[in-house]
Amino acid sequence: MRAAPFLPAECLSDEPGTVELATLRDLTAAFAGVPEIWRPVIHHRPDRRWYTRLLLSATVEVWLIGWYPGQQTEVHDHGGALGAMTVAEGRVEEDRYDRNWTITRVREHLTGSSVGFGAEHVHRVANRGQVVATTIHAYSPPELPMRFAPTPAVPASAVPASAVPAGRDAEAVGAAR
Repeated sequence: MRAAPFLPAECLSDEPGTVELATLRDLTAAFAGVPEIWRPVIHHRPDRRWYTRLLLSATVEVWLIGWYPGQQTEVHDHGGALGAMTVAEGRVEEDRYDRNWTITRVREHLTGSSVGFGAEHVHRVANRGQVVATTIHAYSPPELPMRFAPTPAVPASAVPASAVPAGRDAEAVGAAR
């Protein structure tokens, strides 16, 4: 068995903070490089995308995601968090969007590839292949709520004020639909 992945002290901190992008990429690559950690728990379900959190600290969260062919996320950002993804097995495609929710690029990520993204990044990840895929993701700071592309039929400006919960604005409610 290989050694456990290197976990920098800032990834295990109980003091809130943000981990650098290069560290996030290295962290996801380290987890992906030790299948003894994730292979016993990964699932690839045809009925829904499967995921579980592998690590949560005050500075970072790490997720393991199983992708069955044809599965994808909704278009989203990560609420201002930095992020990284490593493909542990298989391949996924990443559709990149601008802040107006317009697609700008499609990138293919193969087994072993690691990518990082900034706080303004908007994307969709999809398994458009014929075999399962497994990815490992890290975000910093952790637990920020994702924001989703507004539904064309219900733009944020069309959300009635009565539908807005206390403490939230119409744009946030429209984007969450």
